[in-house]
Amino acid sequence: MDKEDEILAADIEALIAERQAARKAKNFARADEIRDELLAKGIVLEDTREGVKWKKA
Repeated sequence: MDKEDEILAADIEALIAERQAARKAKNFARADEIRDELLAKGIVLEDTREGVKWKKA
């Protein structure tokens, strides 16, 4: 991973953490906004038993 990918990954992880907090607080509208925001950046989220996984679309 180059420097730009590392920064992007850190941003993605931060948004995922924010989404997890929103879901825990039952703020599903905000959680959906974050998912849509990531999707617009070409990032697909997958909720699994082990946690949230993400990949580039």
